[in-house]
Amino acid sequence: MNANVGMVCPVAATISSYTPGTAPTYGTGKVLDEARAAALAWQRADGSFYGDDVELDSDNGITGYTLDFESTGLKDDVRAYVLGETAQTGEYTISEEAAPDVGFGYVRVMRTDGTSGVKDSYEAWWFYKLKFGMNSEETRTKERNREWRTPTLNGVGAGVQLESGGKLKFATRKTFATMADAISYVKSKAGIS
Repeated sequence: MNANVGMVCPVAATISSYTPGTAPTYGTGKVLDEARAAALAWQRADGSFYGDDVELDSDNGITGYTLDFESTGLKDDVRAYVLGETAQTGEYTISEEAAPDVGFGYVRVMRTDGTSGVKDSYEAWWFYKLKFGMNSEETRTKERNREWRTPTLNGVGAGVQLESGGKLKFATRKTFATMADAISYVKSKAGIS
């Protein structure tokens, strides 16, 4: 067994600069409130090469991804930061401008059974470049039973070329024995001290 049983510490950092062949430079990031869920879907090439009526080769390489992230809510400054809203005298304006490219990370809590019994490990994920949007929001009246509604950020990811002539990289992950080490890792990726 190696099952996901939790998620903590979602972080994002805007990309300050990026030149293919070098790693992106990120500004000082932010913790995106508490995590509720993330749904990652890899987009893959779907090309087959045939000869003599049989498949000789195929390509299923990653071409991009989508990542839908649900938090417990987005504070005004965090929402403006990841969606590119402009703030002035307490007002936040939503315009036609595209959201900024960001790096995004979180920690997955994993439950694993091994020779010494069941234990938790902590898988830190960092996505190099994606752009978040909020495609829909629902607001409803209060009824007899309280219903909790939280926003979902819809992210579209792209690859980055970390070294000259290298392959596109989309994300990196690393497993830690302690939650503190995994959180420290994603915060360092986002430039959060």
